[in-house]
Amino acid sequence: MGVLKRKTEKFIYYIKKYGLLVTLKKCLSVIFKKKTNTEKINEVRYVEWMQKNNLTNEAIEAQRIYKFENNPKISIIVPMYNTNEKYFAEMIDYMRMQTYINWELCLADGSEVENKNLKKYYEIDTRIKYNFLKGNKGIAENTNQGIKMVTGDYVGFLDHDDLLTVDCLFELVKEINKNPEVDFIYTDEDKINDDKIRSNPYFKPDFSKETLECNNYITHFCLVKTELLKEVGGLNEEFNGAQDFDLVLRITEKAKNIVHIPKILYHWRINKNSTARVADTKPYAYEAGKRVVESYLERNNKKALVEYGNDVPGIYKIIYEVIRKSKSIYNYTKQR
Repeated sequence: MGVLKRKTEKFIYYIKKYGLLVTLKKCLSVIFKKKTNTEKINEVRYVEWMQKNNLTNEAIEAQRIYKFENNPKISIIVPMYNTNEKYFAEMIDYMRMQTYINWELCLADGSEVENKNLKKYYEIDTRIKYNFLKGNKGIAENTNQGIKMVTGDYVGFLDHDDLLTVDCLFELVKEINKNPEVDFIYTDEDKINDDKIRSNPYFKPDFSKETLECNNYITHFCLVKTELLKEVGGLNEEFNGAQDFDLVLRITEKAKNIVHIPKILYHWRINKNSTARVADTKPYAYEAGKRVVESYLERNNKKALVEYGNDVPGIYKIIYEVIRKSKSIYNYTKQR
């Protein structure tokens, strides 16, 4: 019934947003979808890119013996909910393969029933901390419970079915050593399926406040100094579905030193329920994102209207009220 309910909600959302005709076309395009020539070419190009840029075994071993002057403890928070055992095992394996070893994994499990089969994976390493929350508190509050477990200098966020590359933490700590004042770091990412085939690389721009206002282009992976995270507070359950967007906006409002590492250090899992597969698989997240932007604008005393960005999920159009001196020369409310 849960699957049927989600599909029904999604269908209703599409009709409200696009109309019946467009909705039916979208359904048919999903059923009979074929890759375009451009998509096929991009897949080949990315395979070629990986062959040239993937870490060699020699590079991995060199990272393992490298000595940093500063060795901060990195805390990774994973909110869990009915976590797939196969994905969980892979996530743990990739963490334990990290070439930088001063980390802790904080697992906050909001499942209704504790999965005892997972115990053998998280008990294998003392750096892994597990907390069964005895009930689902929602993605934001589950994550907040994970934040309470943190003892590290920096905090990162990992979805329970995604993977960090083996050099992810090494690259982050390398940046921290190069730039000790950094308080927020984000990286590039790609997608990975159940057969470990990687695709759809996302090479992000350097930090742009204006771009971030309209779209959470940062997504995965990001690392924030623990003291800054405590200053801005945890995640807001009011924005469940876009809670990470809200948090990133609040963090970047106060961060003094933001760095983008232009390397793919995060693999976003593609599965039938993942927004990695289809951007508006979870329409409530798209709607929550609009409220996040509205809250951000109000918080920063920016008068504007927020609209959906046409047929591009996760993109928002901001119509600002333009002010000249003390008089408005353009009143956005008159357009309505």
